[in-house]
Amino acid sequence: MFEQSYEKPDLQQDLKLAQQASAGDENAWRQIYDQTHARLFNFLCYQTGDRDVARDLLQETYVVAFTRLDTFRGQGSLMGWLRKVALRKCLDWRRQVALRVRKMAALARDISPLVSAGVQETFPGLGDGIQAALDRLSSRQRAAILLRELEDQPFAAIADTLGCSEATARVHHHRACRNLRQWLEQGDDLVFGGNAGGMS
Repeated sequence: MFEQSYEKPDLQQDLKLAQQASAGDENAWRQIYDQTHARLFNFLCYQTGDRDVARDLLQETYVVAFTRLDTFRGQGSLMGWLRKVALRKCLDWRRQVALRVRKMAALARDISPLVSAGVQETFPGLGDGIQAALDRLSSRQRAAILLRELEDQPFAAIADTLGCSEATARVHHHRACRNLRQWLEQGDDLVFGGNAGGMS
């Protein structure tokens, strides 16, 4: 795959827009929403595997963004900043789901040892084997491969979203590709039977 040229965002324009929205300019906020909501929704859909959950997290992302726009300093793109907020919301959601599943698994073990043998820590909305494999990746690996392969984002933009160096972003992407290839080649039993959260 050839590396696409990375057109850097207009950071001054992003900062100006954020400042206007933070000051109560509804038109500025609408402009931010119109420019970002479709890509953020797609990002959240692939992060969660559930469109309904993605809609809820998208709403939560904008609520947090609206209340914290005054902290945006324009050191990176506004889209990258919003992706970071969305990624944190995904992590919070996964922790909540994992906690509920562990509680249910513990309850099942208390009720019957036979039931516990069939309990797996899975997340809702897995879909097919590919989604299940994506769910096994670490959050950074999953974000790296989704941004790269589905949104054609250059590694510089991925690094901005993850808050790491471009070299580290490439490592996350490489490991995600390696893990997905390994899991899918070994079949769905391994994919669905693995621990959500992924390999390093």
